[in-house]
Amino acid sequence: MKSNHLHTMALLGGLALLPAAWAADAADASTSPASRVTHYTASYTVKPDGAHVEARSWSMAVLKSEMVAGASRTSVSYDPQWQKVTVTEAFTRKADGRKLKVPKSGFREVPDAASGLRDLGVQFPEVAVGDTVVLSYRVTTSKPMFARQFSINESFPKTETYDDVKVRIDVPAGWWSQDQARGFREVKRQQKAGRQVIEWAWDNPRALQAAPPVLSGHELEEEAGVLFSTFRTHADLAKAYGEGAHAKAVVTPKVKQLADKVTQDEGAQAPRDVAKALYDWVSLNIANAGTCLRLGSVVPRDVDAILDSRSGDCKDHATLLQALLKAKGIHSTQALINAGNAYGLPKVPVVSMVNQVINHIPSLNLYLDTTADSVPFGMLPFAEEGKPVLLAEGHQDGLKTPVAPVGFNQQLMKTEVVVQPDGSATGTVEVALRGMFAVNARLRLRQLTQAQAANMVKTFFESGGQKGSGSMVKDHARVLRDTYGYRTQFKVDGWLKLPGPGRFGIAPMFYSESPVADYLAASSQPVVEGAETACSSGHSVEEYRYQLPPNLVVESVPKDVKLDSDKLSYSATYQLKDQVLTVKRVFDDRTVGNICTSAQAQAYKDFAAQAVPDSTAQVVFK
Repeated sequence: MKSNHLHTMALLGGLALLPAAWAADAADASTSPASRVTHYTASYTVKPDGAHVEARSWSMAVLKSEMVAGASRTSVSYDPQWQKVTVTEAFTRKADGRKLKVPKSGFREVPDAASGLRDLGVQFPEVAVGDTVVLSYRVTTSKPMFARQFSINESFPKTETYDDVKVRIDVPAGWWSQDQARGFREVKRQQKAGRQVIEWAWDNPRALQAAPPVLSGHELEEEAGVLFSTFRTHADLAKAYGEGAHAKAVVTPKVKQLADKVTQDEGAQAPRDVAKALYDWVSLNIANAGTCLRLGSVVPRDVDAILDSRSGDCKDHATLLQALLKAKGIHSTQALINAGNAYGLPKVPVVSMVNQVINHIPSLNLYLDTTADSVPFGMLPFAEEGKPVLLAEGHQDGLKTPVAPVGFNQQLMKTEVVVQPDGSATGTVEVALRGMFAVNARLRLRQLTQAQAANMVKTFFESGGQKGSGSMVKDHARVLRDTYGYRTQFKVDGWLKLPGPGRFGIAPMFYSESPVADYLAASSQPVVEGAETACSSGHSVEEYRYQLPPNLVVESVPKDVKLDSDKLSYSATYQLKDQVLTVKRVFDDRTVGNICTSAQAQAYKDFAAQAVPDSTAQVVFK
């Protein structure tokens, strides 16, 4: 059950401040909070075309000194092309009742060139314990993400203290809509003068301890909140995206010429080989740039424009690959997924729960993401495995992207060490990788120069208090295969203190992507009951050969070990012959990913603990 750290993606829509961005850290139920949200309102007034005005107002009391710095500043994120922010109130209310307004110099616009969004920073004056900071503002959105559609997911952590929270929706009365409240109580549902108004309220006077993370649902399921949507189904949401996207997947003369050239150069004829050649070209030649799905940007650019600029966001990538495939007679569609922490989707379809566009080739049963420029054809980034899929064409409920099969992720590390009579050592480390381990190493080492590689070897030994040097030879990083490898030569002074007596452990002599020690580290990691973690299988083999000098006499070596359980195996063998010590350690993790329960984590921890004594055992010499 090798753990994987997922990278959380930003939610869509350029919505403004989220409570978690400025409220206090989660408070233990047995301690008083560092801050308290005394009121919070979020109100949406939606026009018939889907454009809307979002009004927010909140106030937060500062109760402890550690919250002063965080409470002194906040920001509102928006898209300047389609949104306008108007601050109606911003001040610090001092404990004695004085109101200190935020001066003009306290507002600062910070553009983000990569996403196209902008942050309006707010610096509250003279904040101290006992004060309250107050902010009210409007975000006017002139163009919706999808015409005549609207959806929100307002979410509030129960680990923070709120006195009064209100969410209000005001939409045209003729609109079909659905909503779901999590912890909130409905206080109004009214139709009047051609409008439908719904209001919910919630309070959380006592912060709760953080609940164990549960990945099998959608990521905000454990928080209080409100879902509202005019989409009837997830299929309708996908269709709304597909209507604009598929129309852009046009086989222009430039696209046809490129598709023919790429496949001809690669000698590709079979559909799978053709698809691979086109996938590789887009992955390696079109840079991933920009925020994929946001206001005013849910329709891909023209394919010729993408080719001319040699860059595009995820929907541009998906559209270009779809057009290239179409040029070679291969039907494909685009698909929406969540590339963050959510392994499930809420019942009410909201746009903010999908944030990545990939391709699907039905005839090959393949999902592809060309924005992941180190991931080979046929694989997906780990964060996109096992995720619900919303096909823009031919939608089927319950579809998920595949997970890597057990045994696919492998590492073989061979280490040769020649120990000199003075205790110095020379040697090589050769690493062969497959699956996600190969992907990660390729990405990590892709831009590494020879000078940087030499410094990497030097730094590795310095971290252990030794002086070493070396060099590295690695596979070509632009060749997208599910295998990758590299070989390091090294020299280290004073690796052993000779003459003896002394001892040394069996451990890697250089970096590797998936060493046995990583698996055994679970023995010291806490297990939270009820928590779910992202996980995957893995197979790691470490082979060592030590050529020992005549002045080193081995007195004892560790004994062979073999451990087995339902999903895990560990073995270690040691052989000494004619001053040559050979060691082989194998950890085989057959966990089916990509979500593991706390019970699995505990079983893994217990098993790893059994192997730790062997992994730390030493060779004793005189």
